[in-house]
Amino acid sequence: MSKLRAKSAASRSAAIPEEQWELPATYSADGTQMLPLRELTDPSVAALSLSQLSPGQRAELVARRIELQPEFEIVMIGAGMVDKNRAVAEVRAQSDIGYILIEVEQRVLNNLMDEVIRERSVQAK
Repeated sequence: MSKLRAKSAASRSAAIPEEQWELPATYSADGTQMLPLRELTDPSVAALSLSQLSPGQRAELVARRIELQPEFEIVMIGAGMVDKNRAVAEVRAQSDIGYILIEVEQRVLNNLMDEVIRERSVQAK
């Protein structure tokens, strides 16, 4: 394991599932590339906050997060069973179902970011 990876692994919170560390969590400050949660733990990495993302960036970020999950399935009232392929299509189309999925994923991301911040404050003490 590289020194950087070892340091990153050591700074990870046990409350955050391992697979979440590699999924995209936002965009770089210039908006050109998605950044995984792992990179957001590095204070030197400049990134956009979720509130700074355009609707298109937010949709693409969520679509990519869904695509990268080995399995994705959700049951929604009014929409029924939504599998991975349908979820990605709905999010990219920014349909009503897509907007709901984007909102759900944004809440997941907010919770993950809050946990990272909490962990940083504990380590700083």
